[in-house]
Amino acid sequence: MARILVADPLLLTEEFGIDAHWAGPEHEVVIPTGFELDELRQHLGQTAGIVTAHHPVTADMIALAPNLRVIAKPGAGVDNIDVAAAVERGVVVTNVPNARGRAVAEHALFMMLYLARHAWMRGQPAWQGTTSVQLGAKTLGIVGLGAIGGHLAGFGTGLGMHVIAHTRTPDRSGSAQPVEFVDRDELLRRADFVVLCVPLTDDTRWMIDRRALASMKEDAYLINVARGPVVATEDLLEEMRSGRLAGAGLDVTDPEPLPADHGLRRLTNVLISPHLAGRTHESQAEALDRMRRNVRAVLAGRSPLDPVEP
Repeated sequence: MARILVADPLLLTEEFGIDAHWAGPEHEVVIPTGFELDELRQHLGQTAGIVTAHHPVTADMIALAPNLRVIAKPGAGVDNIDVAAAVERGVVVTNVPNARGRAVAEHALFMMLYLARHAWMRGQPAWQGTTSVQLGAKTLGIVGLGAIGGHLAGFGTGLGMHVIAHTRTPDRSGSAQPVEFVDRDELLRRADFVVLCVPLTDDTRWMIDRRALASMKEDAYLINVARGPVVATEDLLEEMRSGRLAGAGLDVTDPEPLPADHGLRRLTNVLISPHLAGRTHESQAEALDRMRRNVRAVLAGRSPLDPVEP
């Protein structure tokens, strides 16, 4: 019987619903009393699989688990997992790359509409006399055209927006939507709405810094549904305080969560959600099912559906 260690308390909530029977009768799901390394250490020696959502799986944890065969998560980004350390040990890392794309894209669209319609003014008499911004005919700039960006491009096209995109591998013939591919600097200069949908890598860390923000239109909106460190937080705060940008929507922040007294939380035209863009009933069900199938496949000696390439 292979032991699967739950390394993130989020997976035990009602929303995720992992319990002792989650992986089937031939596997034992181990639920620790705490989730710091000292509390996980006693279980790692006999662990064959680790499942996590946002909690880190570090090189130290991997080194303490000589029987480890698989690390799995029910999301796309694996920046919380030391993939290099896992690969060096021959441990398979799996994710769920496309299950949450539509959910995250819908959340980005919600943030665009919330900001454009000045919804933060709800309950204020001044809202009645405020003129909103219409999305139709505006330019939507998408940075990263994977599963999230592809869905968002479809939404933008349906709303009559002109969609431009910057991606590492532009494929004009493969896009299902009429997308104009541009370089990042041109996208920042032209877009009325800039939506970040990229993974966190060395190239994308702090990609949106003071220089990038200064190149955006003065009445543009910035939406981040990627990873918090893609945006230099203090640079964004400075630009928002100066009134240059019309608004910002952040489902992710750096640090995360953002401190309760942080300046961005005090700005009415900054909408912050707690990293929940991809969490809908539909996406949760698909992601958990795929993660379970990935774990069971590896422990049975088969190839997983969603291996993470080193």
